[in-house]
Amino acid sequence: MIHTLFRSLINAFEHTWKSGDNVDGFEVTHMVGKGSYGTTYSVKLRNGEEAILKRIRPYKKVFSNHVQYVQNERNALETLSNPSIPGFLLAGEYKGIPYLLMEKMRGKTFEELIFQEGKRYSEEESLRIGLRLVEIVDFIHQKGYVHRDLRIPNILLDKGELQVIDFGLACEIRTEEDFPEVHKDFMRGKSKKSDFYAIGHFLLFLLYSSYDPLGKREESWEVELSIHQDTKAILRRLLQIDEEYQDGSHLMEDLKKIIQTLQTE
Repeated sequence: MIHTLFRSLINAFEHTWKSGDNVDGFEVTHMVGKGSYGTTYSVKLRNGEEAILKRIRPYKKVFSNHVQYVQNERNALETLSNPSIPGFLLAGEYKGIPYLLMEKMRGKTFEELIFQEGKRYSEEESLRIGLRLVEIVDFIHQKGYVHRDLRIPNILLDKGELQVIDFGLACEIRTEEDFPEVHKDFMRGKSKKSDFYAIGHFLLFLLYSSYDPLGKREESWEVELSIHQDTKAILRRLLQIDEEYQDGSHLMEDLKKIIQTLQTE
């Protein structure tokens, strides 16, 4: 309780950069958002191009090894060189606060697409998007990392191409780990299962985008969603209800099978 109050007090004094502010020669255009460990800004580089600058939140500097946070994300971005993942540009420090400068991805988040633009995704569309996400996540896993924060604000769509951002919680995979017992902590584990669990919730968001409730009473997703039994089976495994997936290859194989099935029915 005291820790939380002290953290809130420290964050209350966090200075927010405004449009036009100059940070180490980069011109701030606007704040993109605040996460648990960093505040992100869109900035203009000296050559006129845009980039993302993430600086450490004040309480992280007080309560944790903030230098390690920056180094972890830098290591992940440098290792995960991929068109679907932001490229690392440089790391610096401004007025004692560490920051990272990275490539700005041009896509819209699924949070924006679903809740602001009202996009609706069919079962087949949801599974196709899910398959592409698994392909990207499998690449991340093969490079030895787990993302640990695959939520709809961190998954983007740009002209049909999927992108994954915000590697602030990413870490190297631990093959032997006691998986969290509480569901809300499942995404924060350090094994592949954490990302698979998050993918299950991401798919549910997509599937629910085209769901129209018939009444006020809430039911489980298995009752409310009219989806193929094989899709339900995949979701149950992703959500750790049934035997969980151990790697991306089996998951991709199952997704391809159900997509093909839906095309022929």
